[in-house]
Amino acid sequence: MMLTIELEDNKYLQRFFRKYAQYEAAVKHNVHSVLPEIILHRPHKIKPAYDLKRHQQTIQEYKVVVDKVNFRAAYIQSGDIVTVFYITPTTIKREFVRELASTSLCD
Repeated sequence: MMLTIELEDNKYLQRFFRKYAQYEAAVKHNVHSVLPEIILHRPHKIKPAYDLKRHQQTIQEYKVVVDKVNFRAAYIQSGDIVTVFYITPTTIKREFVRELASTSLCD
């Protein structure tokens, strides 16, 4: 199965990439190369973002590791299309979910 990975164009990702410009290429590379590998071969690394939903789909999250720096990314999957819509340096899950819930990205 081939997955299509999309980075949504929204203010949250724009703000993230502005603030962490030095990691932009590495994070995008991780999202496009590591995330499909995790989804297909290491699904135990993927966790639901508790009860959060987006477009009536459960939001999934995974840890993005680049240059010994950790970020957490939120995405939804519809068939073979994976849409990443939020990335943050907040890596503690409870805080990440609270932060994500406070955005306009969740249903």
